[in-house]
Amino acid sequence: MNEVNDILRILNGWWKDHSVSESLVREHKRHDFDRIVQMINYRPTIILSGLRRVGKTTILYQIIAMLLKNVNPKNIVFFSFDKKASEITEILESYQEITNIDWKKEKIYVFLDELTKLEDWAVKLKLIYDSFPNIKFFVSSSSSLNIEEEAVKNLAGRYFIMNLKPLSFQEFLELKNKKELVKNPVLFCDEIKKEFKKYLLRGFPEIVEWEDELLIKDYLRTTILDKIVSSDLPSRFKNVNKGFLLDLLKMFYAEPGMYLDYDHLSKDLKVSKKNLLKHIYYLEYSYLIRIVRNFRVSTLSSVRKLQRAYAYWWTLAYCYSDNNDKIYENIIASYYDAKNYWRKDNKEIDFIILKDKNMIPVEVKNKDNLNNHDTKNMIYFLKKYNLKEGYIIYNGEEEEEIIDAFKIKKIPFWKALLFPF
Repeated sequence: MNEVNDILRILNGWWKDHSVSESLVREHKRHDFDRIVQMINYRPTIILSGLRRVGKTTILYQIIAMLLKNVNPKNIVFFSFDKKASEITEILESYQEITNIDWKKEKIYVFLDELTKLEDWAVKLKLIYDSFPNIKFFVSSSSSLNIEEEAVKNLAGRYFIMNLKPLSFQEFLELKNKKELVKNPVLFCDEIKKEFKKYLLRGFPEIVEWEDELLIKDYLRTTILDKIVSSDLPSRFKNVNKGFLLDLLKMFYAEPGMYLDYDHLSKDLKVSKKNLLKHIYYLEYSYLIRIVRNFRVSTLSSVRKLQRAYAYWWTLAYCYSDNNDKIYENIIASYYDAKNYWRKDNKEIDFIILKDKNMIPVEVKNKDNLNNHDTKNMIYFLKKYNLKEGYIIYNGEEEEEIIDAFKIKKIPFWKALLFPF
């Protein structure tokens, strides 16, 4: 019997039951859900990307459940390329064979989970998209670089892309039915601080209520790290050295923010520089690490030899690191999607956040109190680039300090995550 037919029957239970199984549709909806719903009636394909286990597939099922209120169940088809990397046309032909829905003529909604596992997926999707305007596509992917590169190259003007991150601190509190803490942070400050400590290791929807930290770390290793390294990347690329990938992960996660001297690294690890760069690319591709580059204001360029490597999401670093100073730095890199830091003449600012064409310098200190030494580099940077204010994120209380006419905003970690600036 046709394997694709079998997969379609299993994955599309609503063709018979007229509803999505409750086990697949969580009651809680991510903040991005409403944004996606607003795009449904527009022609472009909706592309949802993000690290494994962040809830991409759950959102797809939630959209299907919403559509079922007004759409014939047989006009909605879901396929997962985690199950089989079939051609899109083969899937649609099997879909028509089972449902008698003419996919070339009728208005249908097609959900393709982990589509980037299909070779030349963007070219193939573009062909069908352009030929059949009756089809509304929803696509998900756990690859980072590939999906954006391929979409820009082959789907220009034909897609909306959204990156779904692990849970925000606010979403974490909502999942734990603690919305009242967000509404009145002054009253519930102590409770928020307790929840913040729990949140740091529980940024994925499935483990919000888990208590055993060893079990959580095992979950992160087996369902995310091992799955990506042992299955996802080898199925997508040739000559992937799984052991080397794990060695790189352990090294980067044990020391978040380490400087990447590729010449020395290749010698120390006894691999060619080309092979090293290739495997670091794989880790970026799969949302396992993020590269933060040295920012040059004058030239808007970065220097490759001064790149730094962080865990894409700090929670993963806890699997291999007890270095709280560096992990706290990683928290801000992840949460604010940092692209750059600044370093010159032995002076450094942890991150330069670009927002609305403004440059926001951010320093991270894993300490309860700050002194003049902690603000020295910030004041230097503000003077040098004629900026009015900078941020220091630390463990103390919120306050503002004016130094030499420059404003230093000191923000506690929990507040920097609950109310991002």
